Amino acid sequence: MATVRPFRGLYFNTGMVPLQDAIAPPYDVLSTADQDELYARSVYNIVRLILNRETPHDLPGDNRYLRAAAYLHDMRAHNHIMCDSEPAFYEYVQTFPHPLDSAVSVSRTTLLTALKLENYNTGVVLPHEETLSKAKTDRLNLMRATHANPEPIYGLYEDSTNSLAILLANARPEATCILDTAYSGPGAVHTEHHTVYRHNSPEIVKAISDFFEGHRIWIADGHHRYETALNYQAERRAEEGDPQEQQEYDSIMIGLSAFEDPGLVVLPTHRLVKNVSPERLAGLRSVLGDCFSIEDKSHVDALAWIAEPGTGSQKFALLTKDNALCLTLKVNGIKSMPAAAQHSKAWAELDVTVLQLLVLEPAFGLRWSDMATTPDIAYTRDAAEALQLTKSGAVDVACILQTPSVKDIRDVASAGDKMPQKSTFFYPKLYSGLIVRSLG
Repeated sequence: MATVRPFRGLYFNTGMVPLQDAIAPPYDVLSTADQDELYARSVYNIVRLILNRETPHDLPGDNRYLRAAAYLHDMRAHNHIMCDSEPAFYEYVQTFPHPLDSAVSVSRTTLLTALKLENYNTGVVLPHEETLSKAKTDRLNLMRATHANPEPIYGLYEDSTNSLAILLANARPEATCILDTAYSGPGAVHTEHHTVYRHNSPEIVKAISDFFEGHRIWIADGHHRYETALNYQAERRAEEGDPQEQQEYDSIMIGLSAFEDPGLVVLPTHRLVKNVSPERLAGLRSVLGDCFSIEDKSHVDALAWIAEPGTGSQKFALLTKDNALCLTLKVNGIKSMPAAAQHSKAWAELDVTVLQLLVLEPAFGLRWSDMATTPDIAYTRDAAEALQLTKSGAVDVACILQTPSVKDIRDVASAGDKMPQKSTFFYPKLYSGLIVRSLG
């Protein structure tokens, strides 16, 4: 099964660099405004590595990828970023207020490791989401320039007895806390706490490695970076005559959490629909009535209804400027989706699948093939923001989803299927700038 190993992590010298000003959320959740804010926050900020600014004057010999590489080189040369002398596993603990209830404090544990790259067809590493080629090209250019994993991807594993969590908790007194900081800024709904422990005793290294030999890994976040690493590996092996020994580029830095971790928070991604004609709005009931039971509710009641604990049924709240329609899928509703016959039962029962095929396409004419390019759809993870945008007229309909389950990811990937894009959002992201991994 999965092969993990320790590695020599690169991390900020906190005696020289204020850590809270140097870390950042991963590159793919940063807006241009976030990028600007992080640039202004500190000359050390890791955004210069993960998402260096593009300029109108970029040339093949002077571009953002080469500037990212120069940043990493200079930071190491001036001892602002240090490299561990021995390989280690890194336990990363994030403590944060729950984004849907700030009165509740949540703690999530992630183990940063070097995971041996495997093609998906081996069944050792399982994808759950489709990817876009543009993102993979961008990340490949960055890997070529930096010869590094600038930030970890995120994966999940099964541990019904919490054996690894217990192992790490028992080993923590002997571990070294190398990083500890509070962060507020882009990507954080509230102030979050980030702590990293280094585990490098021979006993704990062996125990961790042995544990994962019997486990598969589900990619939770970073599919395109994983596939980029496979492409980079193929390039390097071709250049170097396919060496027999394992090389650093044969692995990728990944953060691993257990499905059973009580701090695992997954947020829904609500759909915002624009440019809906008055005729389509008026005809929602007639178009959707065959597949859904429909109730009229106020905006407040609709949001409370969709937030109720899951009953196992697919349901959605459609917010319009003046009211809300609460949709519950009828017993035989899924049979109305011809595309379901080409996929697994787990895929067909996903809320995002049902919303797309039985609501967005018939009611608004938004096909799946259009979703990556159409200006008529936007996204938010904040139901209150969705309501505000609808009431202001900025969008015509907000489609509010239930909170997804990590079980959905496991079931869909185990069935050999992939979830649609914008299906899951793990909160918080694994932050960049805590541990970087060199590929030599």
